[in-house]
Amino acid sequence: MGKVVKAHDLGLARDVAIKRLRAEVGDPENQQRFLLEAKATGQLEHPNIPPVYELGRDEEGRPYFALKLVRGRSLQQLIQGLREGDPKLHEEFPYILRLQIFQKVCEAVAYAHERNILHRDIKPDNIMVGELGEVFLMDWGLAKDQKAAPGVNATQAGTFMGTPMYAAPEQISGEEPTVLWDIYALGATLYEWLSLRTPHDGKSVREILTSVLTKKPTDPVFHFHPVQGRMPVEMSRLVMHAMHRDVNKRFASVQEMLGEIQDILNGEINAVCPCTVVKSSFHGISKTIDNYPILVFLVILWLLYPLYALAMAAWQHFH
Repeated sequence: MGKVVKAHDLGLARDVAIKRLRAEVGDPENQQRFLLEAKATGQLEHPNIPPVYELGRDEEGRPYFALKLVRGRSLQQLIQGLREGDPKLHEEFPYILRLQIFQKVCEAVAYAHERNILHRDIKPDNIMVGELGEVFLMDWGLAKDQKAAPGVNATQAGTFMGTPMYAAPEQISGEEPTVLWDIYALGATLYEWLSLRTPHDGKSVREILTSVLTKKPTDPVFHFHPVQGRMPVEMSRLVMHAMHRDVNKRFASVQEMLGEIQDILNGEINAVCPCTVVKSSFHGISKTIDNYPILVFLVILWLLYPLYALAMAAWQHFH
């Protein structure tokens, strides 16, 4: 609906991005939707959402808004490089860093939800990783203000708007928008970001839509990549929780999802398999050593003393 171009702000001597409504979609309904995107983005003052500098109309009367120019790569570009096995990218973006980047996206979505705004089009193409490591959730063109007056940014019942590969089944069915749409899309995005495989297969939009509506995605832990191997079990469990087909079994909020992400990053993970038990145990041991090094040293000496005494007694007996 909008076209983004690079521009230069003469007053402040800086480059900015200008998003302008395309002429071929300049009808009143699309203009209203475009203006809502600008206002929604402008109201969301968060470090992981690009700030809006100005809203106006050009010489042809088309609305535009100026926002921060983000220099970097989209998550989709990074996924493609990782998928192709780029060794430098795999070294630069290990699983933990990928989860930390995703955590920032979730923080932006949680912030928007607190202000009753849904994104409705979360996907790798709409996430940027800046040159300095900044993370931005872009393109709020399908954003919905849940507190807006009836008819404002409304979608006709039964009409699907979004990207099929990352959309929740109920979003495709045209049901009433909820935060669970964004939670599913976050899960689908994380699925691809970690496993480097899309959650659904299909050669056409129709095939993808059918897959989303009728099939459960393969657990990403079963996807093997020759460079990175298999993704950690606890991260796979996080993904499948967010993408559960039963809305009552998904995370109830992005804040709840963030809590589980932080538990994984802290090593405080639920033991759901032998591999997870081992990782959790080792993390607990290393954490104790870091916090109480002298006490741990004394305990080790105390445990080893009987073995030392036994060895000394045996040596004396035979000599």
